[in-house]
Amino acid sequence: MEIRNSSPVIPPPVSPIPYLLLLLAGFAIRLYGLGGQSLWYDETVSAYLARQPVAELVAHTARDIHPPGYYLLLRGWSLLAGDSEFSLAFFSVIFGLLTIALTARLAVRLLGRRGAGLAALLVAVSPYHLWYSQEVRMYTLASALGLAAALFGLWAIQTGKRRHWAGYALAAAAGMYALYYFAFLLVALNLCFLGLVWQQRAKRGLVDLLAANFGAALMYLPWMPIALRQAVNPPVPPWRDPAAVSLWPILRQTWTALSLGQSVEPEGAGLWQAGFAILFLLGLAVIARSPRRGRLTGPARAALLVAYTFGPLALIYLLSFITPLYHVRYMFTYSPAFYVVLAAGLAGLTRRRRLWAALALALVLGGSAYSIGRYHTNPLYAADDFRAAVRLMETRWRPGDVLMTNAGYTYTAFDYYAARPYLRRRLTPYQPPDRFDRPILLMTGSVDGDPQLGWGDPQSDFFAMSRAEAEAALSAMGRDYGRLWMLRAYDTVVDPDGFIRAWLSDHAVMIEDQLLTGPSNIRVQGFLLQGAPLPAGQTAVPFADGLLLAGWRVPAQVWRPGDVVPVQLWWQTTSRPSTDYKMSLKLWRGDGQLAAQGQDEWPVGSLYRPTDWPVGQAVYHPVQITLPPDLPAGQYWLNVELYHPDTIQPLPRLDSPEKSVSLGGIQVSGE
Repeated sequence: MEIRNSSPVIPPPVSPIPYLLLLLAGFAIRLYGLGGQSLWYDETVSAYLARQPVAELVAHTARDIHPPGYYLLLRGWSLLAGDSEFSLAFFSVIFGLLTIALTARLAVRLLGRRGAGLAALLVAVSPYHLWYSQEVRMYTLASALGLAAALFGLWAIQTGKRRHWAGYALAAAAGMYALYYFAFLLVALNLCFLGLVWQQRAKRGLVDLLAANFGAALMYLPWMPIALRQAVNPPVPPWRDPAAVSLWPILRQTWTALSLGQSVEPEGAGLWQAGFAILFLLGLAVIARSPRRGRLTGPARAALLVAYTFGPLALIYLLSFITPLYHVRYMFTYSPAFYVVLAAGLAGLTRRRRLWAALALALVLGGSAYSIGRYHTNPLYAADDFRAAVRLMETRWRPGDVLMTNAGYTYTAFDYYAARPYLRRRLTPYQPPDRFDRPILLMTGSVDGDPQLGWGDPQSDFFAMSRAEAEAALSAMGRDYGRLWMLRAYDTVVDPDGFIRAWLSDHAVMIEDQLLTGPSNIRVQGFLLQGAPLPAGQTAVPFADGLLLAGWRVPAQVWRPGDVVPVQLWWQTTSRPSTDYKMSLKLWRGDGQLAAQGQDEWPVGSLYRPTDWPVGQAVYHPVQITLPPDLPAGQYWLNVELYHPDTIQPLPRLDSPEKSVSLGGIQVSGE
């Protein structure tokens, strides 16, 4: 790099209106669909931490793998604006818009006014930037802070003013408190700054650069021991594939994301990738051949932008031979400089080949429109639907059931989406239930994982459990509960050999299995366990076609309007039925009028219907009915019946002309 000593170019005044219009366009693109999808796991961690007191928030992040800066800011924001999906994601939109403005400011310094407007346009319509501007994570914050650090550093080198070095130090420290991968950008920027200062042969500039970095390190010092521990001995199970450290796939995935975002697969984007590559190389050539701006020559500016974008990637790739570090999401922090180079290419074409410039711009805008359309409409790019998963499990839970997440750390989804309070416990060491009227969520650890997971902290989200411990806990759980509702998510990380799946296959009966949208194929599964034995002393009620209501239990208490009445049923077959019947639970007034009706459903579960039941074996089926909020006080009666799913005709009883079975009286109080 070379610096020539000359005074900075003072650009002529320019109207801010075009930039404001670009910001408004970027805002509209980012606002559309904001908060409409479920939060995926990482986002639920953000939402969970935003609800915690500051001391617990900091302590939690100290046990995790991210610094606390973003979460602290998000907590402050949520106290002001609420913590709905829309509100939490809007916080990222703010920094996404700031990234547009700061990219334009960097382009003004390196390209000029025309290039700045094009750079702002490219970031505003970038599918990559849309993706992370709508995600409840720290990436747009880190991107904006990276631009701030670069701008302050360039201003400081050109002006020599220490207030600019102070601005760099503040931005650098803040970036490290937001995202650990920010360090790779700082390394790349400092190598560039060092080259610029060295070419200037200014001892004061070198001293100021060292002092600024020392100041940033000093501000980061309180967190540095924790950061080093997390880097050297991470408390989480390994989730990246070491075999993925291959340069060409990394480059192709990164290039596709920069060009078209993450809603276009690299394998099908060859022409677009080539077009963006040509435009990028043209932009570098235009910058390298352009006159100096301020004290920066063209080659120096081109080298700076390449180092900004791909210097961190090179460091990540090299370190991945020690431990896998690459993920395309982390490249977003370094992406703004890419659009500055593209803008230079477009600006160069505009001056010489306007038709080609129009075609190149159409390529960029067309690719963005195509990718954004896929982002909003293609289910392949929908977030993991933890919202639907939690709500489905809550809907299916009945007293006597237990909930479980087989990657225990995903409890944050329950904390954010659960409508009712629940108890949270580790599967191991197992604790017998002390109550059945409140959901209990059991969290599994990593089966035969590294004993150092979570550093042995009992409060950590990550922990190891041996197969023997897990098997003993699962066996005890099976004896204590009647049914299990399990969220299967990321089980290949915590249970790569499928031990828990195999245990459930051998010791439980699957009654439900619903796949949710999202790239991780999360699913909700229901299992019939052993812990609900048939009550003794009741006379079974025979139905036609080989079915029996073998027993039932209704809590003996006085109910109030709006209460949910849990009912336990046991069914049995005396021979294999000819069809699978459905069940209906109804509440009747004393005068024979219908007062309420539960949800009709398959007895036991949709995957374990009457024709699947072993003949002679009682099967457990808990149901419930919600009393209307305006239900008058008085005596009511609960009835259950079976009916044919196609004809809707009730299945006759063999011992009575009645079609339904009375489960007893329900006393409702007016208080």
